[in-house]
Amino acid sequence: MSRLTAVDLFSGAGGASLGLIDAGFDLRLAADFNPACGLTHAANLPGEFIVGDLREVDADKVSNTADIAPGELDLLFAGPPCQGFSIIGSRVVWDERNNLFREVLRLTRDLRPRSVVIENVPGLVTLAGGAYLRAILQGLAEIGYEAACAELLAAQYGAPQMRWRLIIIAWRHDTGIPPGFGFPAPVPGCGSIGDLLPNCTITAAETSGFVTTREAIGDLPPVAPGEEVSSYTGSPSCDYQREMRAGLTGDLANFLANHYAARLSEANLARLRLLRPGQDWRDLPSDLLPTGMRRALRKDHTRRYRRMTWDGVPRSVITRFRDPKSGEYTHPEQDRTISIREAARLQGFPDRFVFHGDRSCQYEQVGNAVPAQLARAISAEITRCLAGNPGATACWIRSVAAPSP
Repeated sequence: MSRLTAVDLFSGAGGASLGLIDAGFDLRLAADFNPACGLTHAANLPGEFIVGDLREVDADKVSNTADIAPGELDLLFAGPPCQGFSIIGSRVVWDERNNLFREVLRLTRDLRPRSVVIENVPGLVTLAGGAYLRAILQGLAEIGYEAACAELLAAQYGAPQMRWRLIIIAWRHDTGIPPGFGFPAPVPGCGSIGDLLPNCTITAAETSGFVTTREAIGDLPPVAPGEEVSSYTGSPSCDYQREMRAGLTGDLANFLANHYAARLSEANLARLRLLRPGQDWRDLPSDLLPTGMRRALRKDHTRRYRRMTWDGVPRSVITRFRDPKSGEYTHPEQDRTISIREAARLQGFPDRFVFHGDRSCQYEQVGNAVPAQLARAISAEITRCLAGNPGATACWIRSVAAPSP
């Protein structure tokens, strides 16, 4: 029996691609505008790669490059840039990145895949009063697809990261699969989809079974700010660490790639030296704070300069994880922010997955990635649905129906 086929648009470094492959899909093609992502894909993943602006790529090129005719593709996975939707950013309606979802709709219309997954930030739900989300759902309905959406937490699917993503899953009408199917049931913890929400109190019981900071990166060797370490100094001590180090054999058995920690200013180093695990900017002397933060309210910016804890679950990785001011990215013991490799582990990339391009580009690739375990869980559930054996049901999903014409 042949494997189900997949295409990954706006693929970035390949977190979704990796999840698709791990779920058994035949990845025919990935596409992104960043040439460094193409180098990373070529070094780590199968399938063809298109480098370019998807606004200038037509369905014929995708179909011919992927060697698959319109109507034959099983899954189109797309993660259009999310900065215009994110609550971390400026959330301006006119941000041109907000309209790249139209390219996903265009290619869906022309490629006619059996299923579509669109991944983005939860902020998409509220931007412009929900107009963008309604436009996506309405657009899918107009071209023959029925869709539903849900906010999924990556930590509930095995990724060591409290990262919420908005997932839209659409089915071509002739599959007979109703909207609301395709969302995998969480595995670790005791919550269901939608039970754990961002910016709300989450108890220790609800995070039971989540991968902790120690389990995710505790075996990686010390590294000083501005330096890189390229070999292991200890053995893995838990299942997640063993999974991350699997596949490193022969001459590469002890080779550690991308374990680089950003250089920090003397002012930032002085701040980090005073912080214990779980502490943040509010625990620093006022004269050590950046000028702009000295008048900040104590209830604001609560993650800035926070040092991670070994027993906690890491926060959502962003592209600026090199900067301690940007969030909870300071190592639990060492006076530095987490390395590129450590952040890659939080995103579910195994150590054999090597990132290419300059270091600034590597930070962007890791920070923008889809957590591989989340993509794998979704892809596996899509497979079950297409085989007529779905696990999750629509009653678990907080769906948003497309408005009537």
